[in-house]
Amino acid sequence: MFANGFKVVLNRKLLHLSIAFLLINIGWGMAWPYLPNFIKLLGGGVLAVGMLSILFNITSSFGQFFWGRSSDRMGKRKIFAIFGVFSSGFFFLLIGFASSVFLVLLLRALQGFFISAQTPAISALVSEISKDVGKGFAVFNSFSNIGFMLGNFSGGFITSIFPINFVYYFSSIPIFSGLVLLLFFKEEKRNPKDLRLLMRYDRPGRTVFKWKNVKEFVKRNRNITLFSISIFISMIGSGMVYTYLSLLIGARFGASWVGTYFGIDGLVSIPLIFIFGHLADKYGSKPILIYGLIGYMFTFFLYYSATTIPILILAAVVSGSKWGSYFNSANTYVSRMSTKEERATALGLMNSSMAMGWVVGPLLGTYFIPIFGLAYTMLMAIIPEIASLSLVAFIKNDRYFRDGMLKK
Repeated sequence: MFANGFKVVLNRKLLHLSIAFLLINIGWGMAWPYLPNFIKLLGGGVLAVGMLSILFNITSSFGQFFWGRSSDRMGKRKIFAIFGVFSSGFFFLLIGFASSVFLVLLLRALQGFFISAQTPAISALVSEISKDVGKGFAVFNSFSNIGFMLGNFSGGFITSIFPINFVYYFSSIPIFSGLVLLLFFKEEKRNPKDLRLLMRYDRPGRTVFKWKNVKEFVKRNRNITLFSISIFISMIGSGMVYTYLSLLIGARFGASWVGTYFGIDGLVSIPLIFIFGHLADKYGSKPILIYGLIGYMFTFFLYYSATTIPILILAAVVSGSKWGSYFNSANTYVSRMSTKEERATALGLMNSSMAMGWVVGPLLGTYFIPIFGLAYTMLMAIIPEIASLSLVAFIKNDRYFRDGMLKK
């Protein structure tokens, strides 16, 4: 099993891309976990912390589908990846200089739209350069998670020495280093559908984003659409929890445990991603997705129960397991069930649905937390995961699908 999995690593393009995003995710691992604590330091409350996620994901939810469709029309992936990665590091650097809650929220909103250019393009690229899609995403996500884990531990170290805003200065260094490596990635040439990126000025009022095209896409891709609805509901629960988890950990165990917790979570997921990637190729993504949703439920229960360090570490282990299964299989599923011509669009739809879940979830959190408290709100987040699981039961398994067609 593992021998076959490691053969995928020998794919030079996949390895090149994975190393670049290992570096990029070191920066994200430094910066992302401390955003709620930074907002709190600037005087923001629960609503401001929630708005961090809400604004970012509103702009991202529009951007994911927009940039994904633009990538398909241009027949290019690399240019969108570079633009998104640059935006990621640039806005984190600016956040480090922010002196007010309003400015941080504004920068996160802008970051959400511009960095969403990279997500569908990179997912499409990974699927296109991988012979076995599940293993390909396993390799890429493992490298990404190694980076995120190293960033988590690095962020904890940096914040123990410097003021918290310094973590955003340091985070830009590995992000821009990964960007340099990404510049040397050689993309396969394609025949573009439309080289005009944003607007079509030859026909007044017409853009590359048309609702008629969206409706036609949904009709052609019913399984992807149903799964996107499922992931939207699942991410409502995720947004209710992970927007505020840093505050819960900080309140119960101290701020130093924020980076440590996410580091353990990432460390656990790294070897499991390979296993789940192999299983997704062998048995299809659907059973792995079901496992991931059950993992979400158990993880949220553990957050509610975590009043001691051993329970918190157990929560990190279970959380790493569900991450390694769910997100790897989600990308694999959509990549297999979509055609090459619409793959970035399909992945953009999935990621837009994910982002919208992270709009609704934090909104619910801002309502429930003052009433029930942080711990009970995380327990309530199990309900959306149950609803998501019931929808996944109705999608087709992708075991015998490739490029949207049944394999012969």
